[in-house]
Amino acid sequence: MLVSEIDMITPSSLSECLTQLSKEDRKHRLIAGGTDAAVRMKEGKWRPDTWINIKSLKELRYIKESEDFIHIGPLTTHTDMIQSPLLQRKADVLVEAAREVGATQMQNMGTIGGNIATASPAGDTLPALYVLGAMLELTSLTNKRTIPIEEFITGPGRTVLKENEMITNILIKPQKSNGIGIFQKLGPRKAQSISIVNVAISLTMDNDRNCTEGKIAFGSVAPTIIRARKCESMLTLGQLNEELIQNIAKIAWKEVMPISDGRATATYRRDMASALLERGLYRLIRRWENQ
Repeated sequence: MLVSEIDMITPSSLSECLTQLSKEDRKHRLIAGGTDAAVRMKEGKWRPDTWINIKSLKELRYIKESEDFIHIGPLTTHTDMIQSPLLQRKADVLVEAAREVGATQMQNMGTIGGNIATASPAGDTLPALYVLGAMLELTSLTNKRTIPIEEFITGPGRTVLKENEMITNILIKPQKSNGIGIFQKLGPRKAQSISIVNVAISLTMDNDRNCTEGKIAFGSVAPTIIRARKCESMLTLGQLNEELIQNIAKIAWKEVMPISDGRATATYRRDMASALLERGLYRLIRRWENQ
């Protein structure tokens, strides 16, 4: 597709954008950072009648805290999240995930809303959002609804987002004062590649190195991000010592559901999912002990 063939409009406000999305006579697609759009257009995909450029809608770029949630605007960049003191204190797993999204240029351009809406099983911020209990606010010109991220993504590149809707707010639960998180990624080139496997872990700890609550989410091992609920149930069985961590990692090998593709075999992904989880738990325990 040539640049001259692209029909693009740039709304000056959210209401104007929602009005454009409500028009049923044309097929629209939103574009912000464009890091995925450029690739998909080159592949001959994503050919809407009109692109709606929302990059300049500053009202959708924010990180703020309310009584119960941290609110992140969909146009918040990965760099914004990396540099946010609030997220560093209360959502460290999301900060770590954002650091692994491509090179610096991609972090500066790419947005969290775009990463969510693309719905790639390998999306780096998605496992972190899953363990943080993310809720998505979806808005149309006449309606607004809020759903868990686990209900939003239905398959590779597929979501429940309607043609006339857009993501207008991401709500996450802040980590407790005794909470700690980590993101682990395996890719063919450090920090600049699509994940072969990734995992996000969020733990709530007590002073005896016991986990009182834990969440684990894997990417690139199933059609969507998956919560490793069998592994999670084992986190609270006792002190997170070497034996328990290794047993949890063994369960992960059985719990993930990867496929073989051009980047890795299913068996290799299972092995690496187990290894990344084990390594991540060891690192979390050492970090907790050194606080």
